[in-house]
Amino acid sequence: MKAPLGRYELLLVSAGVLWGTSFAAIKIALNDEADPVFIALLRFIVGTAAILPVVYVMKRLNLRMLIYPPIILNSFLNALSFALQNAGMATTSATNAVLLVNTNVGVVAILAAIFLAEAITPRIIAGIFLGMLGVLFISTGGDLSAIYSGTFWGNILVLAAGWTWAFYIVLQKKILKPDVDVLMVTAAIIADTTLFLVPMTLLFTTSYVIPGDGWAAVVYIGLACTFAANLLYNAGLKKVKASVSSVILLMEVVSGMFFAVLLLGEMPTAVTAMGGALILISILVISFANGMSSHRSASRT
Repeated sequence: MKAPLGRYELLLVSAGVLWGTSFAAIKIALNDEADPVFIALLRFIVGTAAILPVVYVMKRLNLRMLIYPPIILNSFLNALSFALQNAGMATTSATNAVLLVNTNVGVVAILAAIFLAEAITPRIIAGIFLGMLGVLFISTGGDLSAIYSGTFWGNILVLAAGWTWAFYIVLQKKILKPDVDVLMVTAAIIADTTLFLVPMTLLFTTSYVIPGDGWAAVVYIGLACTFAANLLYNAGLKKVKASVSSVILLMEVVSGMFFAVLLLGEMPTAVTAMGGALILISILVISFANGMSSHRSASRT
């Protein structure tokens, strides 16, 4: 019996919640001491160590998948995104990071229209505009002189990571064909991402010191936010449109901001809250536009 689509959407929601927790965990791991790229490498080493034995025991190992060109390209994009995100989070808050990363919903909608023939409408364009306005509020705190501050450039790095992930999402949708083994694809992406992070770490890391709490955070991020979340995400993305999946994953915003308050005591400023509200409105606008588009398509079939 064919599983209902709601199951796949729930998988994406679960992935979004887990990824949301990673922002607070990354801040704990960094602790103003650890190197951000090294932390990214460590989380993927843990993720690889967790998933490859599972693939082997389940007799699903396919070494050719590790050298499949689209997976190699997507693993590079993934590694670059995590390096940029962690570097940005060294100087900006978990709250800002989770909001800025998730502005990629608009970029995904554009790329999905170009490469996956998913509809883009005036509502989606309006949503993208609102989202970018929210980015401006969050990045500058309402003060354009903040462009010269470390926090601003941290925000820009995190934003660049989010937009790089937009390309990852669209390519991943093309990789996850109906006959593809989701478990092996996930393992290949995690393993290849680790390999790309090795030279990045060697080039940019100046200190390999990890604070005591940092190790616990790294293990958590590797198991929950890399191994488990990526498996849930790929399983859900296989059956859900790329543009719709990026909207569902904005559950990450709710989760990320909740745990930033709970674990880090980060209370958003009025300007950040305004920017976040604009981003959330843009998400709703784009979500509604995608829903209307899907309804029209269904009515024609």
